[in-house]
Amino acid sequence: MATSTIAHPIQTLREQVTALEAAITLCLANPKPKPVHLLRTTTRRIEAQLTLLSLLRGLPPHRKPAKKSRRLIRELRRAAGQVRDLDVQIGLIKEKTSASTQKESRQLRKPLKRQRTQTETDLIKLLNNHQTKLTLALESLLKTLTPAERLTLTTTQLTTLTRDWFTRKLPTKPNPDDPDQLHAIRKTAKLARYIAETAPNSARSAHKLAATFESLQQSGGNWHDWLILTNLAHNHLGNSSALAQTFRRHCQTALSTYRTHLSTLSLPPHPNHPPLQPPQRLPRPVIVPPQHHQPSQHQRNPRSHRQQAPRHSSHQQTPPNRLPPPHRSSSLNPIHPH
Repeated sequence: MATSTIAHPIQTLREQVTALEAAITLCLANPKPKPVHLLRTTTRRIEAQLTLLSLLRGLPPHRKPAKKSRRLIRELRRAAGQVRDLDVQIGLIKEKTSASTQKESRQLRKPLKRQRTQTETDLIKLLNNHQTKLTLALESLLKTLTPAERLTLTTTQLTTLTRDWFTRKLPTKPNPDDPDQLHAIRKTAKLARYIAETAPNSARSAHKLAATFESLQQSGGNWHDWLILTNLAHNHLGNSSALAQTFRRHCQTALSTYRTHLSTLSLPPHPNHPPLQPPQRLPRPVIVPPQHHQPSQHQRNPRSHRQQAPRHSSHQQTPPNRLPPPHRSSSLNPIHPH
C-alpha cells in the first residue's frame, strides 16, 4: 500500500491541537458565526481523534491527561455549540420568512438574538478562563503519546475501526419513535465521519465512508433543527402561527429525508445489536404553555447537550394545545446493515 494512504493518529492529533489554538485566537478576536462554527468543528475533530486513540492497543498509558483534555474540550465545544445553534436557528427563521410572516419572524428572532449575545459573552469568558488550562492539558497528552508518534494505520484498519465503533454505538433496543435516539444516531455519525476523515485525501475508501456518515449527519441535523424551531414557534407564537406551520412542514420533509438515509445505510451488523428500524411517525412537538418565569438553561439552549428533542410516552395524555399527530406512513423499510 502506498504511504500516502496511511493514517498517522498521533501526528493528526498534534495538527488538530494546533488548529484548535488558532480557532480559539480567531474566536476571541471575532466571535461571529464562521469563527464560532470553526471552533466547534475543531473541538469535535479532537474528540473524534481521542475516540480513535481509545480504540487502539499498545499506546503509552495516557488515560489521565486524555480524560482531563476531554473534559475541557467538551466544555468548550458545548459553549461554542450553544452560540452556533442560535446562529443556525436565527438564519433559518430569516430564510423562511415571507412578506406575510415578517412580524412573526421578528417576534421569534428577537429573544433568540438576546440569547445569542449572552451565550457569546459566556463563550468568551470560558475561552479566557480555560485557554491556558486546555493548552497545558493537551501538551501533557501529546508528550505522553510521543513514544507512539510514528504509529500508523492502514486505510482498511481505519475504516474497520470506524465502522465497528459506529455499529456498537447504535441503540441496543431501538425505539423508532424516540427523537432522542434519532438525535444520538446523528451525533454518533458526525463523530464517525471525523474519525474516518483522519485518513489522507488519497485514501478513497475512508473518505467514501466519511461521506456516508456526513450525509446521515446532515440529514439528521436538518430534521432536528426544524423540530426545535417548530417547538420554538409554537411556544412563542401559538398553534395558529403561519410561521410555525411552515416550520412543521419543513420538519416533516426533513424527517422523511432522514428516514431514507437510515433505511439505506449499509454497514456491517454487530452481533449484539438488532437492525435499527426507521421511525413510524414524525415526533410531535410538545407545546408548552407560556411561562412567566425566567427561562431555564434547557429552554435557552435548544440543541445544547442538556436539551434534545422531547421524549414521548404512551402513558402521557396529549395536552389540549398539542399539534395533531402527523400522517403515518404505511410502508417504511427497516434498516438492514450489511
